[in-house]
Amino acid sequence: MRTAILCQILSLAVLGSIGGCSFHARDADSYRKVTRELVETRSADIKACYDAQLKDDRSAQGKVVVRFTVQAETGTVTDARVDEDASSAPASLGQCVVKALDGLTLDPPDARKGDATFTWAFEVKG
Repeated sequence: MRTAILCQILSLAVLGSIGGCSFHARDADSYRKVTRELVETRSADIKACYDAQLKDDRSAQGKVVVRFTVQAETGTVTDARVDEDASSAPASLGQCVVKALDGLTLDPPDARKGDATFTWAFEVKG
């Protein structure tokens, strides 16, 4: 069975002020781009989440909306959580996606904190 996964960044708000000289101070568009690229490094893991979900429920589909923070000066992704009000996929799929994001770090880090929202749309094709 073929599956399709669509990942799209909904928003990334860059907050805070410029810190020390040893960190990048990206503009909002650059911050969005590098954060999207960072998250995309986990695409295979997120696809594996959906494939595992399909083993339990061959009709599983829906959106998973995840919000997280990229910490200033360290680039560490923290506080990743499913936005349950905006998500429609099974909760177990959402938790797997959150777990797949664990350990991500923006390198080089930014002088500013970033708040991000990503949406994955999972649908059965075939």
